[in-house]
Amino acid sequence: MTDFDLRQLHAFVSVVDNGGFGAASRHLHLSQAAVSERIATLEQAIGMRLLDRNPRGVQTTSVGNRFYTLARQLLEHKAAICLELSELSGAVRGSLHIGASTIPGEYVLPPLLPRFCAEYPNVELNIRIHDSTEVMEYVRNGEVEMGLVGARPADKHFTVEQLWEDRLLLVVPADHQLATRKRVGVNDIAKYPFIMREQGSGTRKLLETVLANHEVELPPITATLGSTTAVKEAVIGGLGITLISERAVRKEVQAGILAVIELQDLQFDRKFLLITDRNRAQSPLCKRFIKYLRECYRSDSQHLR
Repeated sequence: MTDFDLRQLHAFVSVVDNGGFGAASRHLHLSQAAVSERIATLEQAIGMRLLDRNPRGVQTTSVGNRFYTLARQLLEHKAAICLELSELSGAVRGSLHIGASTIPGEYVLPPLLPRFCAEYPNVELNIRIHDSTEVMEYVRNGEVEMGLVGARPADKHFTVEQLWEDRLLLVVPADHQLATRKRVGVNDIAKYPFIMREQGSGTRKLLETVLANHEVELPPITATLGSTTAVKEAVIGGLGITLISERAVRKEVQAGILAVIELQDLQFDRKFLLITDRNRAQSPLCKRFIKYLRECYRSDSQHLR
């Protein structure tokens, strides 16, 4: 076996991540021929085929599948070394990949980013917003270094830290017949079309868990939508009512577009959870961003006292 270099590993990982040579070449800003040459040189150095090419696309061989995991680990170590050297030189630079479920990704993190980015102008933050289950997979697979989710992981693969509080509220259009009531029972909401988040959403998991604990059936579902914004807009449009994070509807409630009603004898409270892979070392940049989030959380908590 001859030597191979990090550029070849980067090309291989990019081909797998992007599903083909064309997409990888655009991602790497290289010609497709250059990417193909690096992969061919890598396979020659290893002495084994890593990719199967066919008209439908590119797939890793059994060897390539294992090599992909090792290559990602090596590239992560290289990135960590670069960050350590940057810190030693007094500069903090690099990219941090973060996963966030909908509410943290759209309503918690954005207001916190300007101050961090102003303090570290050479840092690029890449945030992927998906439901809690997908974010956990991204952390598990090493696609992101950390995640902020609204549902607790079921296994021990992750380190978990509780941060900001959240609660779900019953929300209806401002002109809805329930809007004049301050409190309703669960049986009342079963009379109206109900809009639900998709399976895998932390919001949906919390709703299902609380109702199951109180031996209450889910209301008949009129529509299942894949984002908090879609649910909110559907309620505004008159499609139905829903239970949604109070963070997502503050502006609409203040503007008189939506009304919030208390559900009798039921509380839908949760904390957002910071998760990392307990088997993977965090980069210095990731550690610094987590430290910043903790400081923001403590500051917010003190203001609420």
